[in-house]
Amino acid sequence: MRPAPCQSDPRLTAEALFGAELRARRKAADLSLRQLAPLVLVSHDLLWRIETAQRRPHPDLVHRLDRALNAGGQLNRLAAPFTDIVLQQPRDISLEPDLVGPSLRDLITEVRMADHTMAAKRLPEVAAQAKTAEKFVSRVNESQRAQLLRNIAEAHQLAGWMLFDRGSVSLAEDAFANARRMAERIGAMDLIAFVGGPNAAFMSTWSGDPAQGAERAYGAMSWARRSGNRRLTAFVATIAARAHARMDEADLCTKMLVEAESELSRHQPQEPDPVWLDVFDDAALAGHRGSCLLDLGHPRHAVESLREQDSASPVVFLRNRTIWQLEQAEAQLRMGEDEAAATAVNHAMDAVSADSITPRVARMFRSILLKLRASGDHAVASTADRLEVFIGACV
Repeated sequence: MRPAPCQSDPRLTAEALFGAELRARRKAADLSLRQLAPLVLVSHDLLWRIETAQRRPHPDLVHRLDRALNAGGQLNRLAAPFTDIVLQQPRDISLEPDLVGPSLRDLITEVRMADHTMAAKRLPEVAAQAKTAEKFVSRVNESQRAQLLRNIAEAHQLAGWMLFDRGSVSLAEDAFANARRMAERIGAMDLIAFVGGPNAAFMSTWSGDPAQGAERAYGAMSWARRSGNRRLTAFVATIAARAHARMDEADLCTKMLVEAESELSRHQPQEPDPVWLDVFDDAALAGHRGSCLLDLGHPRHAVESLREQDSASPVVFLRNRTIWQLEQAEAQLRMGEDEAAATAVNHAMDAVSADSITPRVARMFRSILLKLRASGDHAVASTADRLEVFIGACV
């Protein structure tokens, strides 16, 4: 049985990417752990634990490592998601009770569309307005209350997703818990399923705990089925498949993908879907299938599904397209097709602006860079050089 991806895979968490970068820079400086340790005033064992993502370095140690390895602030930037864990929020926003719900809905719609393109920089505003709106729940009339609670739940969900995307998993957990609490107050089964599946379950799987991801996905599945929305059920089943793939459970992964395909093909909504379901369609299912195949150790078949996704995905979902282009490059590198991988990486860089890349996607770019450098293939050197400059410009 092929082992599931380890915790130190730099694609998974900010800590894992920091550890991989630290190891790469230490080796480039021709330093052993025992040689670097006295330079930064810690034990070599602690450095080993940091490199393998078992421990988080404190901010002062990050600064010392950055200086000792002449990283030019790069290690400081990579550590920001787990050293800068306090979410700064603006002061409460003053609104009339009747305007709270519409104002929050307009903000969610605007930020959600920007978030798909990784241009969302309004996380503090979303979090602050959600908390402000909570204070008005008891002050609006009963006819407005359910919609306001739904808006608040969606705002917390969106804030949680943005926190996860920047690498702040613990804060994202809190936001998702708040979203579910609000959704439960009004019995919004679709929102409960959405928060539990494509958000919390996916975050667990991506962050290195696929067992928890599967557990959360199956819990969300019951809510999705009760909601009656087959497209949502298909989405949650796909997230369960992603968890099984990470655990090398091929049969269960395939079962969930088949169920997702069946549910999606039978989805005929009598009224428009929630806007947050726009992100899941046949193209997205092909992308998730490709990721599953990659995790299960079938890179060639993964590339086929990922190419299917790339040709059919709406341009607006730039983050997903970028992630799956990088997954394609990962698959090609595993097959020794370095030049094809470099082409995929170049396409990904051509489509996005470095100053809009979120930390989670930046980790994927950096993981690819480390592998391109390690390949020793001179044919991809120019792509690696370009990628290094691109990553340096990422915020």
